[in-house]
Amino acid sequence: MRFEHSIVRLCHTLKVNRSTYYKHFTLPPAPRTVKNQQIKKHILSIYMESKKRLGAAKVKVVLERDYGISISVGRVYRLMKSMNLPKMSTIKPKFSYTKPKVSLACPNHLNQQFNPTEPNRVWTSDISYIPVKNRFVYLCVILDLYSRKVIAWKVRTRMTTSLVLDTLQTALDKRQPTQP
Repeated sequence: MRFEHSIVRLCHTLKVNRSTYYKHFTLPPAPRTVKNQQIKKHILSIYMESKKRLGAAKVKVVLERDYGISISVGRVYRLMKSMNLPKMSTIKPKFSYTKPKVSLACPNHLNQQFNPTEPNRVWTSDISYIPVKNRFVYLCVILDLYSRKVIAWKVRTRMTTSLVLDTLQTALDKRQPTQP
């Protein structure tokens, strides 16, 4: 009797009929609920396999292709939203550019003359990033302006001074330039 009284009070507080309360605990879940739970399991496995990078539209394609589940993008979106799956960014890294200040300590030796008369007089270098799978690698290249050919290059997962120094050392070992 005491249990029944607490249920009545609970139903009154929640503003729910007693019959609704008992239906919730005695009836099996609706077919749509069961189907949503199965789809959520598939969504979670797809989401983890893709390293948290697929959105609702691509998850829908994978569900249809791999599991044969015909589903709308909106329903996939709602299910993913109800699962509170964190989003992983897929944008490129942003590099902040600060305008270099002209320093008197490093004068311009080239003076816009990019056609040297002999090899190993003028070398140029550049660093570029290349997207590979889900990350970036950095490529450092050294060119001889006389022949316009690459004389050394290195690839690393991080852009550090050792990348540039190792590339320069490789170029020095290959060409062995003499002092001017």
